[in-house]
Amino acid sequence: MELSQAIISGVFGIGVAIVTWLLAGLRELGVSKREARKQKQEKLESLYAKTISQLEMLIRLTESRDSYDQVKRELSDNNGMLRLLASAEVNKQLEKASVLIYHWSTLYRKGAPKKTGGGMAMITSEDSKYRQEAKDLYPEVNKAIVELIDLMKMHIAEFDKA
Repeated sequence: MELSQAIISGVFGIGVAIVTWLLAGLRELGVSKREARKQKQEKLESLYAKTISQLEMLIRLTESRDSYDQVKRELSDNNGMLRLLASAEVNKQLEKASVLIYHWSTLYRKGAPKKTGGGMAMITSEDSKYRQEAKDLYPEVNKAIVELIDLMKMHIAEFDKA
């Protein structure tokens, strides 16, 4: 009788140890998944903030008629990361915003006064046509960027729900 109670106690003790071990493993797995999700969210937040900054920089460089050389490489690297990590909706809206910014910047630069030397610039009737087209297109560019930012915020918020 005492032997059977000892066996039952031993089996029960082993069972408790196994269940405790399994529960601890599941808890660690849950913590690990939460940590991975948090890291991905932080990476996305950083990537999205950098993207917004680069879009704003493109607009400022266009308006000041400076070279895009300083942001070309960063844009390529950033776009590669976006293609991998961003949602399909964000990538689609980024493409739309990029096309609009390109079209707007082309018109803006065509409409800018041409430098002639000696600190002088010449404005032609052709310039004012392009300048007006760029001015008319700018609200659409701004709207596309705002929509992109909204999609980015929604994508980041999905991590809080999970």
